[in-house]
Amino acid sequence: MKQVKIIKKKDDYTMEYEVGDICKVTGTWYGGVHIEGKTGIPVSIDRDEYVELDEQERPVNDTAKTVHSELKHGSSEPTADESDEEDVPERDIEVGDIVRHFKREWVSEESAEYLYKVLAFAQHTENGEKLVIYEALYPPYKTCARPYSMFMSEVDRVKYPDVKQQYRFEKVETKRWG
Repeated sequence: MKQVKIIKKKDDYTMEYEVGDICKVTGTWYGGVHIEGKTGIPVSIDRDEYVELDEQERPVNDTAKTVHSELKHGSSEPTADESDEEDVPERDIEVGDIVRHFKREWVSEESAEYLYKVLAFAQHTENGEKLVIYEALYPPYKTCARPYSMFMSEVDRVKYPDVKQQYRFEKVETKRWG
């Protein structure tokens, strides 16, 4: 089965695929290919949104979710920061989740300061380092990237001994900010 890598995203509103996802082709049409989206629904993408991958470039994955899973849990390919990744705690943060930075404890609960939406999990092209891409939910709505291991790490208790939050970023359970 043929696979494609998403290189451009024409529909900024869909969460079914992201730039960098590796997707299994489920069919073709005159303008491109059909893939299975992250939620399992079929998605049609245009020719200029993807590149075809050779067999040796990537093993067949079930869905685009596998890419996220490999970034989150580690792929079979060794990376430059593999030894650092072993110390990263297992967390349930997923794309689309709203998270709070521990410094939110210092601001009013009425504000959106230190609240972020996780946009994607990515991999650095030069060294293979795993990254988290996230966007602030307060002006100027900055989009940021942080190493996965740092994003998922615990708060530095030496530097911030009075912080109540255990991790640097924790998932917000309320629907208020979603």
